[in-house]
Amino acid sequence: MTNFGTTPYKIRSTDPRDLMTECNRVFELIGDRLDKIEGHRGEPRWYARQTSDFDMVHTSSNRGLVLRDNADPANYWRITINSAGTLVITNLGRSYT
Repeated sequence: MTNFGTTPYKIRSTDPRDLMTECNRVFELIGDRLDKIEGHRGEPRWYARQTSDFDMVHTSSNRGLVLRDNADPANYWRITINSAGTLVITNLGRSYT
């Protein structure tokens, strides 16, 4: 086995009871490192106010921004753009899936 020296990615315990905790610690370090390399990834966390320095890109013309109106019951609306640059708004009904 390769000597990893003082890398934080090394499993520090050989006790089987500590293995899950150690694996989770290493996976968290790897996930944080990938986030720094790739930008935002994984399950997004949404708060009352969200700001970002990144663009959101959809590579499928069938996907876009989905908004919910305040009707009772609420409807979902998908906003896309066509090749002429015109916004297209589609009512998705009561479910956006």
